[in-house]
This record gives sequence, structure tokens and C-alpha cells, in this order.
Amino acid sequence: RIPPHHGLINTRLICHLPLIVPSGCRFRVGNDVRDWREGEAWAFDDTIEHEAANDSREDRTILIFDVWKPEMTEDERALVSALFQAVDAYGAGGQAWGV
Repeated sequence: RIPPHHGLINTRLICHLPLIVPSGCRFRVGNDVRDWREGEAWAFDDTIEHEAANDSREDRTILIFDVWKPEMTEDERALVSALFQAVDAYGAGGQAWGV
């Protein structure tokens, strides 16, 4: 089970593509609960609370990837990318900055 959580920034959509899904798997975004169906992708804003559950004893396999929200400009995408790079560098102890 993946407990309820949410993302911090609404500049992207999260895409889930179920690849292997035993029965008893479900996913909730906000008030929308869905059973997974293999091959049926779902894109959502991860700033909305979401969670996943697998009540079977089998593994489920979901391909998860991010896409930019379509309304974002190239300049906005570049700024957000720079922000993420700075956060990653800070998390690496400043190594990316040569400190």
C-alpha cells in the first residue's frame, strides 16, 4: 500500500501506465477511485492527494512518468528545471556546485 500523499508543485502531470495488474489493485486521486486496467494510462495533477493499494499477494507493475502541463511556456519550463537542478545539487551536499 502507498499511503495518501501529494506533490509540492503543480507544473507537471504524473502519468501512470499499468503494465501488470493483479485483481485487487486500485488507485485514488482526490475522490476518484479506479481499478487499474492493464494498458490504460491515467494522467493527473499530483498536488491532489492520491494513494494506491494492492490487496493481492502478487506484484503490480506501473510505469510512472512526468509530463509538463501543456499550458506551461518554454521559459517557465526552463525556470522550473533550473529550480529542480538547484534542489538536487543542494541534496548532493553542494557537489554539483563544486563546493
